[in-house]
Amino acid sequence: MTGDKGIALIHRIVNDMGFIWNALHLEAGIDGIIEIRDPVTAEVTNCIIQVQSKAGPSYIKSETDTGFEFLCDERDLDYWMRGNAPVVLVVSRPDDNEAYWTSIKDYFRDPKRRKSRKIQFSKSTDRFDAACRERLAAMA
Repeated sequence: MTGDKGIALIHRIVNDMGFIWNALHLEAGIDGIIEIRDPVTAEVTNCIIQVQSKAGPSYIKSETDTGFEFLCDERDLDYWMRGNAPVVLVVSRPDDNEAYWTSIKDYFRDPKRRKSRKIQFSKSTDRFDAACRERLAAMA
């Protein structure tokens, strides 16, 4: 149930951005696709971002008032890194209506980060909400 709630939260936020959300029903490491939509013309662009959702408090480690840590599974990380499309990881607590994101390929471009498999999320700058719309559009 928590996983479904996480996907529903992402769907709502993506809709609030004015983008298109397509959930994948048979998946192997990507839960859905965001398609960028032009805010002026409302035309879809065929520019996509793949999304992996991790929902629930068990994914949030070493939490403080300002951030938390997420440890990627090595196999997942290898899968996300080798594809040809941008991949974002969204870590959420759907019952609290909060979600955070990072661009996997950008974050793990640093070999030290890649080796550690750890993502440090900032609660102020990594919030997944309508305000990150332009950053996602630029990534796609």
